[in-house]
Amino acid sequence: MRSVRARSSKTNKMRGVRAKQSSRKSQPRSASRSARKSRRPVPGEGRVARLARVIMDYRLVRRPMLLLTSLLLLCGAGAGLFTGGYVSDTLADFRERSLAAFAAVGFTVQDIALEGNERTPAESVHASLGIKAGDSIFLANPAAIRSNLLELPWVADAVVSRRFPDFVSIRLIEKRPFALWQVGSSTVMVERSGAVIEGVQPSFTERLPLIVGPGAPEIAAPILDLLDRQRAVRARLQRVERISERRWDIVLDRGIRVRLPELGWEEQLAELERLIVDRGVLERDLDVIDLRFPDSYIFQLHNGDSRPVSRETPV
Repeated sequence: MRSVRARSSKTNKMRGVRAKQSSRKSQPRSASRSARKSRRPVPGEGRVARLARVIMDYRLVRRPMLLLTSLLLLCGAGAGLFTGGYVSDTLADFRERSLAAFAAVGFTVQDIALEGNERTPAESVHASLGIKAGDSIFLANPAAIRSNLLELPWVADAVVSRRFPDFVSIRLIEKRPFALWQVGSSTVMVERSGAVIEGVQPSFTERLPLIVGPGAPEIAAPILDLLDRQRAVRARLQRVERISERRWDIVLDRGIRVRLPELGWEEQLAELERLIVDRGVLERDLDVIDLRFPDSYIFQLHNGDSRPVSRETPV
């Protein structure tokens, strides 16, 4: 009887141990099943809500101090790499090696074609490019080259292109001087729009018309265009003056001043042409020709005398 009881007691103990082991093994399985279950999409649940629920299942999020410490360590390591220059040095080294590798197989600048530089010296253009023959073709950035070229005084625009493996093309569009503008004691060149061409010395050999007065360059194009069609006036023109920013005076040879009206000056320029060609008015001893009055001319002589003359009367 004792042996039977001992065997049954031993059997019961073995069963208890097995039950405990099976219960221990079943716990992680149930936990893993619940974790996998938590990752399954819930009907009607959005992507953001699902992502937040999955993140919350990880132990790292359930331990905020561990999460905060990990983030601080990562941030510190990243900052150390950047401030220490390791990242920039690595990238720079990689870039140099890449350029050298491409250069070795022929991707280098061999030819720089330049056109449109009538006033801009070629030396100034090449000095502003930032590249030279033998450099990697990948260093020829068209946008950067164009930006550099626009800093040159005569360059209004530039078209830059590169063709692999070794060709760079540059076409300049230069500013066109339209007139000389006298400002006080200095004289500058202006474009047709009235913009001053900065950084260049005025050229007096191109026979550019001279304009004088505040605000003159911006509105001088119409009168200068019309003067080009009045040959007798244009041949004797010294300068065009803007008076009180309202009207124009024309100064001809020997300092003869022609006063034009504020309105209708176009017709009076044509009348001045007729007076010079048909009536020889400039052969007289005149200082001023006043064309501002619709029914008469006023001629002022060198001695200061002035007299009105009807437009109906032959001069």
